[in-house]
Amino acid sequence: MSKRDYPFGDTVLLEWGDTVAEHLKQDIAVFSSFDKKLNQDFLENVQKQVDEAFLEGGDTLNRTQLRKKTEAVEKAMQACYGYHRRLKYWVLDAFPDKKAIQKQFGIGRFSKIRDNQVKMIQHMEGLKDTIGQYQAELETAGASKDLLQQVEVLSELLRTANKEQEQKKGTRAVDTAGRVERLNDLYALLRKISAAADIVFEDQPAKRDLYSTPYKTVARIDTDQDK
Repeated sequence: MSKRDYPFGDTVLLEWGDTVAEHLKQDIAVFSSFDKKLNQDFLENVQKQVDEAFLEGGDTLNRTQLRKKTEAVEKAMQACYGYHRRLKYWVLDAFPDKKAIQKQFGIGRFSKIRDNQVKMIQHMEGLKDTIGQYQAELETAGASKDLLQQVEVLSELLRTANKEQEQKKGTRAVDTAGRVERLNDLYALLRKISAAADIVFEDQPAKRDLYSTPYKTVARIDTDQDK
């Protein structure tokens, strides 16, 4: 993941950029007379980068989307757990004294499965074959066909939710890296303006301070940044 070049939070950087862009509208001619590169195009580039950074909304959208994917996984896990409980009743009824068969259905070892997504996926995938192997006995005991067939639906539901969650984790990391790179570019532009202001407004402290880097007075804010 890209490292931030600035010693404060993203919101501080954006507030600084927004403020600087506004002041530049009044002072761009002064900056241009000192450095021709600090012209109207430069100002428009700064404003464009600030606007785009605000529109991205930080990591809020990514976090919200990932939270939804995580909730979908948790819901699917709970559904699989509930299914295990219902199926367990009929397995014990059909095979009351056959521990080996019970174990094939996860009975006696489910506590090691229920809180692990990968293990639960593996369990549900294997359960489809196990149910097929003993379907006649389970139906004779009273288990409905609908219950026995439900394992395929739940298995696919969990696998899909898990894949989407993992995919979102990956895209979030990529999105974050790209966003940080763009914010670092904005920071470099603002630092250049600040350095020029130190010279352009050498005899005007109040004016010079309008472009000063915030780190002099604002502590680093980690809550704005991705962990």
